[in-house]
Amino acid sequence: MKLSPETITVLKNFSNINQSIIFKEGNVIKTISPQKTVMASATVPDTFPREAGIYNLSRFLATISMYSEAELSFEERQVVFTQGRSSSKLSYTDASMIIAPPEKEVKLPGVDVTVEVTAENLSSVLKATAVLGLPDVAFVGENGSCFIRAIDSGNASADTHSIEVGKTDDTFTLIIKTENLQIIPDDYTVELSSKGISKFTGKHATYFVAIESKSTYEKG
Repeated sequence: MKLSPETITVLKNFSNINQSIIFKEGNVIKTISPQKTVMASATVPDTFPREAGIYNLSRFLATISMYSEAELSFEERQVVFTQGRSSSKLSYTDASMIIAPPEKEVKLPGVDVTVEVTAENLSSVLKATAVLGLPDVAFVGENGSCFIRAIDSGNASADTHSIEVGKTDDTFTLIIKTENLQIIPDDYTVELSSKGISKFTGKHATYFVAIESKSTYEKG
């Protein structure tokens, strides 16, 4: 099999969440961060023929990049990359050595806020966290509007960068660590639960991201 550019894009992103991955038979790829603060899944154009544990996903991707048209064969104990007279082999890692997402489908324990966030707005806020040295992104409801905002939740006098993304009758500050928002640039439907978890649904992947315990939410 050859991996499509879309699948490679997903895998490159997932390697930022967890250095390891377990490919399952089929066309759904999932990962979870070692801290279990981010879980991601994607339905890709390619179908994997068997379960395969890859301990170093970056090395797997780098091996593919060695070839202009790599053909992958998932054998019993290793994946083989070939093109012409060249070949490379990477051995599988036992699944017990990899932190993997649960088999059971994750569901939000209720949705308190739903907002549409464009790729442009998300990119702007994440850029601001880097430029201004801010560790958090917050979804903020105040004065009838909903904002996505770059903040330092531990310093009320810190600089901020804010973009209005919707309207709301509720008052809230739902905080996500910037380091947990290493997601594929895309437009997302964002669902937030005051019980500590959010869901980002895009065209390429879906992410469940932890909301910090210092967050606040008041309805109405």
